[in-house]
Amino acid sequence: MNVKILFLLLVLTLTSCGPTRVPVEVDRLPTLNTSGIKRIAVMPFEADNPSYRGLASYATSVAIEKISGTGHFTLVDATEVRHIQRRRQNVENYVDAMFIGRITRAVVEKDSKTSQHKDKKGNAYNSTTYYTKVEIEFSYSLKMARDGRLIGPVSRKGTASAYSTDGYPSADELLRGALASQLAFIRQDIAPYKSTEMRTIAEDKSEDDVLKTEMKEALAHVKAQNYKLALQAYLGIYERYKSPAAGENASIIYEVLGDTESALNIMQRVYNDTGNPTTQLVIARLRKIIDDKAKLSVSEQQDPISRVTAFASEEIQKVLHNNAVVWLYNNSSGNAMVEAVADNLTAYFIRKGIGVVDRQNTALVAAEQRLQLSGAVNDAEMVKLGNAAGAKTIVIIGIAGFGAMRRLQVRVLDIERGIPIMQSDTDERWLM
Repeated sequence: MNVKILFLLLVLTLTSCGPTRVPVEVDRLPTLNTSGIKRIAVMPFEADNPSYRGLASYATSVAIEKISGTGHFTLVDATEVRHIQRRRQNVENYVDAMFIGRITRAVVEKDSKTSQHKDKKGNAYNSTTYYTKVEIEFSYSLKMARDGRLIGPVSRKGTASAYSTDGYPSADELLRGALASQLAFIRQDIAPYKSTEMRTIAEDKSEDDVLKTEMKEALAHVKAQNYKLALQAYLGIYERYKSPAAGENASIIYEVLGDTESALNIMQRVYNDTGNPTTQLVIARLRKIIDDKAKLSVSEQQDPISRVTAFASEEIQKVLHNNAVVWLYNNSSGNAMVEAVADNLTAYFIRKGIGVVDRQNTALVAAEQRLQLSGAVNDAEMVKLGNAAGAKTIVIIGIAGFGAMRRLQVRVLDIERGIPIMQSDTDERWLM
């Protein structure tokens, strides 16, 4: 047999005998706890040394690109934030957090080496190789607009080197490259992300020939990416033989199909049935994945406005009568956060089939403005106006306190009886 053919057969044999691995996509939490942050302003990077200013400017542009690329945040213009700060206004109405960074160190090392060579004719000549090596250190954090609290910092260090026979490679280009390579981690530092992990299909170590044959048939389905057939096969094998390997493989296929809960359940069953100690490692990994997914789900609902609105909606509905018609009155006119709460509550009530007075009604808007301008709004006036608007219940919303102690205030009036039937308290669930 030809030597080349023998070599190819050997390569194919070694390849086919290796373990089979399948990719699984896993949701991961970011390094920093950014739950509740939706709007970010990327502020210009600062520099510990004036010579780093160009690098700081470059870092700012890369950070904007990376944060925008996450698709998880709304970017707010840093220039607008600066204007608001100079006017001593509250930036929280415009942004949830500011991304801030600092270049702390940048080092450049250059070296050259000259060596002697001979050409084909034996003539000696010298050649010089030029080396450039750089190292850069920086950090970044998120500064909460609400209370100035810092989330972070994340500190990073990047290195790069190059050589040339035509002169020293550009230190500036190397520094920018080292900076960009480390700024690429911004995504996983501040935003949830998906990670592809490889799972190795387990082999059964028993001497049962029938079991081995069935495991090979199931493996063939995996290699052909017929995952549902593979899952049925492994589950059947486990039922018949209580093979830990078949149970683990069924768990892996469940993960491939996106059903982590079932993956955990089958592994828990394997442990209960067999007591196999290696299953505990798989169970721990699966539990962490499920816990992370639950935290991600919660973090998506953790922005202050959505969280407080959901709570307020539940509390208000507890006191509403059947066939209620609600008038939502904004007692903090001009406050963007209260307007957002009012819009969200309107959407909640409509989805629940609760009648809501049109807040854009021109006559009602004019009446609201007169009440606000008067500066003294009593329950009797509110009830009279609500009755005229066709409402049965008035929900008065506003904001009390500042910064970290700011909270939503809600008061509910029954129009028919002319009395308050609900008043929010100082419970932290009202905090915004």
